[in-house]
Amino acid sequence: MKPRQTILVLGAGRSSSSLIQELLNRSESNQWQVMVGDVDLQLAQLKCGGHLRSEAFGIDPSNDAVRDQRIASADLVISMVPPFLHPAIASVAIEAGVPVITPSYVGPEMAALHERAVEQGVLVLNEIGLDPGIDHLSAMQILDRVREEGGEMLAFESYCGGLIAPDSDNNPWHYKFSWNPRNVVLAGQGGSATYLEDGQDRLVPPHRVFQNPRKIEVNGTVFEGYANRDSLAYIEKYGLTGIKTLIRGTLRGEGFCDGWDALVQLGCVRDHVQMTWEAGASWANWLRSFTPASEGGNSLKEAVRAVTGASDEVLSRLEWLGLMDDDHGPERLQGTPAEFIQDLLEAKWRLESDDRDMIVMWHRFQYALNGMKHEIISSLYLEGRDSMYTAMSDTVGWPMALAAEAMLQGRIDRVGVDVPLHRDYYEWLLPGLEAMGVRFEESHRSW
Repeated sequence: MKPRQTILVLGAGRSSSSLIQELLNRSESNQWQVMVGDVDLQLAQLKCGGHLRSEAFGIDPSNDAVRDQRIASADLVISMVPPFLHPAIASVAIEAGVPVITPSYVGPEMAALHERAVEQGVLVLNEIGLDPGIDHLSAMQILDRVREEGGEMLAFESYCGGLIAPDSDNNPWHYKFSWNPRNVVLAGQGGSATYLEDGQDRLVPPHRVFQNPRKIEVNGTVFEGYANRDSLAYIEKYGLTGIKTLIRGTLRGEGFCDGWDALVQLGCVRDHVQMTWEAGASWANWLRSFTPASEGGNSLKEAVRAVTGASDEVLSRLEWLGLMDDDHGPERLQGTPAEFIQDLLEAKWRLESDDRDMIVMWHRFQYALNGMKHEIISSLYLEGRDSMYTAMSDTVGWPMALAAEAMLQGRIDRVGVDVPLHRDYYEWLLPGLEAMGVRFEESHRSW
């Protein structure tokens, strides 16, 4: 009998559900013991579900000693805590010679651990969830195929969105929260979107990110795509030197971007200024505070329209949120505009117990080969199982569970701080994901 191996999962939040379930599903055949820690012990226990090969434990955020002891005694660590904590966890693991998996982007602090990880012969695998993660695996598989055929890449576009499944879509925004609400509220506020289009660098400032979204159809449904963050960084990451168009973005339902743009134009999602509000004030009063005094003689709808150019449909969406309600108001009395609006949205966009979400991903590759132009469109559409085992949780957690299995079985022989851009990853992980129902559909045309 092979020796038992211990997998330590730190963090039992919403995105950990499918990860923990899948690790436990594979624990018997792999002789794993799965340890799950969280600051909320009851949540960790819930996710373990009393499985014989699991152990839930509480994490004391003011004392890292117990956590660090568990890291050092594990065979593999999966960090599902807030991203700013990943480097500290990885540092302890590297020192103990323990490999690490995180779903988050590699920041400067994590990148700085690369040489130590190489010296210790440890793999610290990051960006192995949905986006980043499955987007890397699926894109690199096709990009490598095109290059091996001798093709010259001309354009690459990639969009992904966590949305609400059609049978649970019952609001005019076509959206409910299936992951961190704060990240959704602050989308587009962290800086300009930069991308490459027809050979020209493009820069879209935050206040214009949601204007003029691209229409993208997947599985018979039309979505809106807006450019997200720094697409230009992927020229080097994906080996796309010389490409003419490179855009990465986010998908939302039809009409979402116009509605969100109105909130951006008003300043309702700013996170760098504090507001103090009186108890008993209405949401209508709160929203009115973002319009000029010169509009005081007009109705709230007309004042908002004057500032943003909002259509009747957009005003209707804002009204549905309750922002024009004279009878109810914020419970919060102090905070940033983004914090106020997040409180409201968490109530209005809550994923109910009988709701299901969905994931949509869309890639377009254009390349030249043998005197012709070619286009491959690769798309993923996946609906969640229920409100706990969501499509977001599945597509974040399953790649990590498969990577953990491959790493502990010695199938991935890499070290250092890494991301899944190499065939060593996609050749193992994409077939496993496909067997679990995460399948990309491809179409090909040439002219």
